[in-house]
Amino acid sequence: MDRRCWMLCVAMWVLGPGVGFAQEELDLGGMIDKAIVAAGGKEKLSKLNAQTWKSKITVYSIVGNSEQEGEYSVEWPNKFRSEIKDAYTLVRNGDEAWIKQGEELEELVGDRLLFLKEDLYVNWLRTLVPLRGKEFRYRPVPSIEVDEKPTVGVRVSSKGHRDVVFLFDKQTYLVVKVESKSRGMGVDGELANIETYYSDYQEVAGTKVPTRVKVYRDGELFMEIENSEIVRKEKFAPAVFSKPE
Repeated sequence: MDRRCWMLCVAMWVLGPGVGFAQEELDLGGMIDKAIVAAGGKEKLSKLNAQTWKSKITVYSIVGNSEQEGEYSVEWPNKFRSEIKDAYTLVRNGDEAWIKQGEELEELVGDRLLFLKEDLYVNWLRTLVPLRGKEFRYRPVPSIEVDEKPTVGVRVSSKGHRDVVFLFDKQTYLVVKVESKSRGMGVDGELANIETYYSDYQEVAGTKVPTRVKVYRDGELFMEIENSEIVRKEKFAPAVFSKPE
């Protein structure tokens, strides 16, 4: 399986009607509100819709581990650019996307474009403020420990998308785990269960951003990521998300 396909997962889930549903949804919505405050507050998070950062990435595989370096830019909800050193440049700009490897430039369409859209959708939800939109429905999930600390969590559902599970540290309400389903770009077969763990938060422009990430695929450690030089801003110049030359 092409590791590149799974790398793109980084650079980045219904209750019946009635009073019980409304009360439960209200409580879970309150949980998300606490997470929004912990991450910097609605005002800052809503304003800073763009981010750039660098990553050192270790990819684990049965055929051997590899080290990679990447630079990323994202403007939520639908613009993304990743440049993996000595490998490829990937750009998504709304309903268009391209990948350039060496001198070869390819437009991504069909299932490959749909993968990028779903992957960035999960990344957008992790900015938290979108979770309070009217299109989302919530379900509770069992509390577990992450790094020996208790969590609280919620399964988020919206029409046309796969469910996403968020776990928050019970004391700080920072996101410590996100769970979703994915194949990888252009990969056939069953959806894999992707568990992403976040830690070592630092303050960036008045918001909290994780600097260490671990990704597990179907229970197996797949990637470890160290992020640095993180900058959050309102937006980028349009040229950042233009077709690679």
